[in-house]
Order: sequence, then C-alpha cells, then structure tokens
Amino acid sequence: MPGSSDRQRLPVALAALPALALLALICSAVCIAFAFAAEGQSGCGGIAGASSSAGGDVKGVPSKLIPIYQQAAAKYQLGPKGPPILAGINWEETGFGTNLGVSSAEAEGWMQFLPSSWEAFGVDGNGDGVKDPYNPWDAIFAAAHLLRYGGAPENWHDAIYGYNHAEWYVADVLADAEKWAAIGSIEAEATASCEAVAPNEAVAKMIAEADRLSAMRPETEYVWGGSHGITPTPKNGPFDCSSAVSHLLQVGGFHNETMSTATGGAGGEGFHTWGEPGRGRWVTILNKEYEPEAHVILRFEPGVTPPSKRYWGTSGFVEPGHGPGWIPESTFDAGYLSRFEQRHPPGL
Repeated sequence: MPGSSDRQRLPVALAALPALALLALICSAVCIAFAFAAEGQSGCGGIAGASSSAGGDVKGVPSKLIPIYQQAAAKYQLGPKGPPILAGINWEETGFGTNLGVSSAEAEGWMQFLPSSWEAFGVDGNGDGVKDPYNPWDAIFAAAHLLRYGGAPENWHDAIYGYNHAEWYVADVLADAEKWAAIGSIEAEATASCEAVAPNEAVAKMIAEADRLSAMRPETEYVWGGSHGITPTPKNGPFDCSSAVSHLLQVGGFHNETMSTATGGAGGEGFHTWGEPGRGRWVTILNKEYEPEAHVILRFEPGVTPPSKRYWGTSGFVEPGHGPGWIPESTFDAGYLSRFEQRHPPGL
C-alpha cells in the first residue's frame, strides 16, 4: 500500500496513514467503547473470512459497526452498496478505528476528515448534540453524507474518487465492498453476537441501569402502584410496570415525573402523551393505557442491544410476579405487540 505521501486527496478528504503520533482524543467512555480492535482481536462475531488488498487479513467487519453503516446508508439513500462501501472506506482510512492518528494533512477521526471538510459535511450521527469526528456514529454518517454529495449511489466511482483522488483507492474500496457485500442486507440484530454499544450517554445510562435492576430481578417483587407519587423513584423501587419505565427514563436524564400508562403521578401527563409519537431511533416506549390489560414496557432497538435484551420492564411472560428486567425479543409475537401504542423519548 502506498505511503501517505502518495495519497493525492482533494480538500474534501483525508490521508488514512497518519504521520504523527497517535493522539488520545477519544471524547468519552461511550466513544472509547467504539475503539474496536480488528475482528480477530476483539472476539466479536463479524463476517468471517474477509480480507483486503489494502494491507493484511481482516477476519470480519466488526459486528458493532454494521448497524452504523446500515443506518448511515439508509439515511442518505445510498442503497444496498452503501453499507459495504462505508465499511471499505472505514477499513482503508483507519482500519475500522484502530488507527486514529492525525495525518500530515491534519485529517483526523474515524473516517479521516480535514477540519474544513468536517465543517462542511460533519453530522451528529448519534443524536447527542455534538458533531465529533472521533465518534464513529458521527464520522460514518458524515462519510455517507459526503458520498451522497459526491454522486452516490448513481455514480460510485466518482463519489469514492472524490473521497480520495486516486484510482487505486477507488479500486481498493470497491474490492473491499464486494467482499463484504453481505452487510448491505444482513439483519443488524443478527450481527450482535457480542454486546452492542449504546450510541450516546442517555442510552448508555439506561442500559446500565436496566442491567443492574435485571440482575436483582430474582429477589425483587412486582408491586402494583409501587413508587407512584414519588419523583424521582427510589433507586431500588418497589416497581410496577409504569414506575419501572419512569425510573429508567429518569436515570437517562429526562426529568419526567413518575407516570402511569394513562396519567402522570399527579393526574397529569402519562405515557400516552409523554415524549414523541412513533417508534424511536434508539428506544421505543410501548404503552397500553386502558385496563384490564394496561401495560408499558421499553424496547431497545436493533443495533443498540442484542436480541436477548430487546425489551425491558415487568412481564407476565418472564419471571411473573418479580420486578423489572430484560425480556428477549422472542417473547412477544406481532399480534401481541400490535396492541401497544408506540412513542419514544425526545431525541431517541
């Protein structure tokens, strides 16, 4: 592979082989969690057997990155080739985030953007209010933005050529993408053989608290009306379905009162009106507001948690009579889920 001095880039894009020392510029614990080793080192299941002419064998695309490529490609309407091409660029630029040094041209981050190019094309991909080239969600979404601007998906050659003004680079990315074409259609949840990673701090806090209370579930009891009228809820409950979901949202930083399915703690806003309508990008509230089957649970969307941790709350299907915990995706059928209204926390 030619050295960085041979990389003839347009101002838009960015030398992948850094000449300066590696900078410790990862912005937070969430970003650190994304700094994956190559798939063979991480032990997280990916697409086995892939290799790249760009320099060394790659046992697979890191499975935690696949939902990011998929969602970025979907947002910018890049079609089925979008996810594997984003993976190819990510591999060529930083080895899937294993080399985050700053280049001699001052290109930086997961997808190696110049500061001026980041100013033009940077994206808040994870919805945390910050555009950060060292966050993989932001950087990969920005790369998709740039590719769309450059003519993709109608003209992949020119779009990739605009990312790095070199024919060898276009050939390498297209070759990588052909080997990893499966990620354009593979289900995101099928890649989550390891724990998925939360996209931002609010979701990370909710997942951590869900894990903590789930571990306690065998020793806790479902208490109808437990902790209602108390905002915020006590750390360890007691909980029923709605106070448990209220608690997790409070831990996520939403400052909501402790609500019920139809009304708030003081007869005000409840889950039927709280937040925003429809399915969330990261987290969805599933609410049935009327008796005799009033109920509310949370769903963490594919790419955020694995299928074994798809739903969270109290359940008559999983450890009935106990407090809240994780509920596997396989627990509910479509008919049961269709009886719930979907809403989501603001921004998620």
